[in-house]
Amino acid sequence: MIFFDNASTTKLCDEAVDSLIKYSVQKFYNPSSKYKEGVENFNAIQNVKKYICEILGVEFKNNIIFTGSATEASNLAIMGSVRSSFKKMLFSAGEHPSVYNTALNLKTKYPNLTIEFVNLQKNGEINYLELENLLKTGDVDFISIMHVSNETGAINNLERISQLRKKYAPNAILHIDGVQGFGKIPTNLQKLDIDFYTLSAHKLHGPKGLGALYCKNPSKLLPQIWGGGQEYNIRSGTENLASIMAFKSALDLIDTTSQTYERLKNFANIFKTNLRILVNKNQKLKFIENENLSPYIISLSVVGLKGETLLYMCDEKGLLISTGSACSSKKSGNRVLENMGYSKEEVEGSLRISFSIKTTLNEVNQGCEILANCINELYEKIKNKRR
Repeated sequence: MIFFDNASTTKLCDEAVDSLIKYSVQKFYNPSSKYKEGVENFNAIQNVKKYICEILGVEFKNNIIFTGSATEASNLAIMGSVRSSFKKMLFSAGEHPSVYNTALNLKTKYPNLTIEFVNLQKNGEINYLELENLLKTGDVDFISIMHVSNETGAINNLERISQLRKKYAPNAILHIDGVQGFGKIPTNLQKLDIDFYTLSAHKLHGPKGLGALYCKNPSKLLPQIWGGGQEYNIRSGTENLASIMAFKSALDLIDTTSQTYERLKNFANIFKTNLRILVNKNQKLKFIENENLSPYIISLSVVGLKGETLLYMCDEKGLLISTGSACSSKKSGNRVLENMGYSKEEVEGSLRISFSIKTTLNEVNQGCEILANCINELYEKIKNKRR
């Protein structure tokens, strides 16, 4: 089986499995306990937080909050920041459902609060000019824009966004959903002056059920979960020790240099080139065109065919891909591609191929061949039916 749906989740690496077992069975002690074993586990968690800060390019100042998921982390950043005095909050139209649907909920919960969505460009990035015009109004209190699109792989220019915030709304809070960027795209939050940055363990061969939120100033957050006061009295609940330590083991595999990035960029180019060669010339392929794309995600549309049908055909042949975000798989259409200006036919034919640091060149070649064969087979079936 070839797994090319790594944007939805990744396989737990062996090192993370070992840590899960170790901290679930041998060193299982509650980090809040006062005896030596508990204190050792508390310190171990603190060291993981320091390590995350190193990757993000910031100094550790009790500014990493572990949560039960990236969805919870983003909700904490948004709902924990909003105040009755807020006038306007901005979100990109391409946000993951965990952010986008929270924004929609704010409209209902705070009827006097203005919620604006920044549209996307054809290349998948946000419309920076539109963002600038919205910021010029001077009444923006909160901005939430994702780092890397989980649908298209488009990388938003965080430096440009941060500069626009600084120029027009210096007091506005800036939240970045970094789930598809953390550990994959080099990031220095210190230089970018970002308030909140969301990350997820299971996108990097870590365990499911663990997210985290970087907070420039945690004291500005209002708790959304109350209890024993863990996580600096902002997010209560016994720490998920085993998953946190497993996440650390997965992070140890990350290559913070450009080597892995360039390798996967080469893989993405090979996949696209070979697919164009192998697919019937009468069949139109449309890829997201953007120089600033994550090599981990390939977004394409097989115009005239159903992406969902191709997904099932590939599944039968041992290739697992997706038609978009797993969190939106039960809904028809694709609001992100539609906002980018994709036609109904292009949206229906959309597919998402996503790699991980474990992806091999052999998998790239085999997966490309399987997909091409399925496209050609489905095209011929439809062609013959029309005769």
